[in-house]
Amino acid sequence: MKKTMKTWGCLLVFFLTYGSAISQTASWQAYNDSVNKNGGTTDETVTMINVGRSSPGPASTELLVFGSGDGTGVTATYEETLSEGSVFWTSDAITFDEESDAAKLFGEALDLTGNISYGDAPGWHMDLILEGLDPNRKYVFAGTAMRGGGAGYAERTTNWKIMEAESFAYASSEGAWKVSEESVEFSTGHNEAGYVAKWTDIAPGADGRIVIRTSHSVGEANGGLAGAHAYKGYAGGAFMLELQVDSGAAAPGKGVSILRVFPKENELEAHPNSPLHVVIENDTHKVDSSSVALFLDGKKVASEIQQVGDRTLVVHESAGAFEDSSDHTVKVEFADDSDARSQYTKSWNFTVMEWTQYDALPADSAITLTDLGKQERGFAIRVVATDPDEPDPDKETLSDIGDLWWIWDEKHSDHSDRTLFNSEGYYLERAQINYQRDGRTIGNKAGEKLFPGINGTESLTPEGLELPVIHFGLETTALLELDEGYYHMQITTTPIHLLHIGLGDDAVELFPDESVNPGIEDAKAWEYKFVVEKPGLYPFTLFYYDYLGGSSSLTASGGTASSLEWLNIAPTGMKFLINEDDDRAITAYIPPDAIVEVSPATMSVLLQDGNMIVTWSEPGTLQGAKKIIGPWNDVVGASSPHPVDLGSRVMFYRIRH
Repeated sequence: MKKTMKTWGCLLVFFLTYGSAISQTASWQAYNDSVNKNGGTTDETVTMINVGRSSPGPASTELLVFGSGDGTGVTATYEETLSEGSVFWTSDAITFDEESDAAKLFGEALDLTGNISYGDAPGWHMDLILEGLDPNRKYVFAGTAMRGGGAGYAERTTNWKIMEAESFAYASSEGAWKVSEESVEFSTGHNEAGYVAKWTDIAPGADGRIVIRTSHSVGEANGGLAGAHAYKGYAGGAFMLELQVDSGAAAPGKGVSILRVFPKENELEAHPNSPLHVVIENDTHKVDSSSVALFLDGKKVASEIQQVGDRTLVVHESAGAFEDSSDHTVKVEFADDSDARSQYTKSWNFTVMEWTQYDALPADSAITLTDLGKQERGFAIRVVATDPDEPDPDKETLSDIGDLWWIWDEKHSDHSDRTLFNSEGYYLERAQINYQRDGRTIGNKAGEKLFPGINGTESLTPEGLELPVIHFGLETTALLELDEGYYHMQITTTPIHLLHIGLGDDAVELFPDESVNPGIEDAKAWEYKFVVEKPGLYPFTLFYYDYLGGSSSLTASGGTASSLEWLNIAPTGMKFLINEDDDRAITAYIPPDAIVEVSPATMSVLLQDGNMIVTWSEPGTLQGAKKIIGPWNDVVGASSPHPVDLGSRVMFYRIRH
């Protein structure tokens, strides 16, 4: 298919058709370009309501008949609901298929340039409110959006939802991800295919009003697009409203229909570990589960049938990996539960990606789960924070990410909060690696936490200074449970990280895909691709170093550039944080050496010859504080018994174990 470079950006186009219950032949169209920042749309009959930071307004107007400029009687209004920061009104060039739905519907009337971009956290949405509609007529809505950011922006997704309508019929592009009859989403960061969201036969209520809400993806767990970003998407760009000619005929009901298959039909880059999925929508009838038969390359394969609401899911989990660049044919057969027992058949083809080109992890580094003495899920984390202007020349400081190999065994002043760390110096992360210096949302997944031992940017700012100066580094080690096959991991981070297979002196650096280089920004992820030839537990070491550099979209709303997120892309395209609580996620185990068997700590205080002596049981670390509520800090170099200076400002002591 021919593709043409056009100058349009995140475009949201709304198309609405209008008609009465009596058959009519009259029709009109109305267009609105919401982001005509470059002045490319010149037709005076195209309206230009808009919102977003730097937008000129207005946010509401009466739509005009395209070509004549007559009023339609329909008022269109944008209303924003922000989470953090604000959306941005801007212009970005894109490439799109000139034969796509988006090009055919909107290309002749509008210069499709510009976008109203996402907010800074989950929860934002923008409503297009259409008022003045005739309750006795029907309408069609269509919308599209594109940022034009390339494959690295493909996770950025927009969800469209139709609201407050009495009835409607779903009619979006074939490749769009149907969430439900009233909701659809697709990538708008990289919508080169020109998908559109569309509903026909929309009947407004008695108030003559409908609402089209755009927001980020609803999320994979809620039926959203696989791999979609937690909050990045595009709120709008333009819309079209057209009078629908009503034939007067009622839309016929349907029995069952195949909504989508996986791998996608004619997919050329299928994951070698791909399962086979068929999603069937029920309507007037349902699938007879006993009639389902699934075939792979002419041979019948075992399948699991799941009935969820008005959908039937047929699943076959592949036992191994498909061969490199191999071609395959899938066929599904089933009948519905009607009296006539209508029969359905669908066949499709897919091709597996070239995957043996990627390096295999060293098989001799794998162990079995039974070899692991202490089977505790999670990660072992060490953190160190030093001041580059350390006054003591005998103490080491962090100046390079490679210093994380040795600094733990050298004398240094540590400015991190040691409360969460055990006597071996480890924080045991039982959940996932998803950190941001101030707990702000960034990366593909939401739910960021503070880095262990780093209590926000303020903790890196010494007393008396206004800006942070303390650098910190983090070492994460874990044993990851990997099956045979191909893996595609992502690390979204800023400013700098390194990933290794192995622990300590045996660790070997893993290098990311050279074609994707986010630099020191966190807008895109680093891509790690490798092969596992022998299933087992593989040791990994992840380094992170925050030298107070890098750049982030968070800085636009007062945030900081400091984050670390580690996830894996499953064969279906869904993204899971490592050690996420899902059977499709990679399980992580804590290296046994980091696990400390904790016994109750004891502490005693003795006054002797005018001195106070603190004694405690091992293992344990003496901590002191000026106030009972803290902050508590390790008494550096203290061993039991420890004499306490009665003139010290530290008034309270405890044992951390």
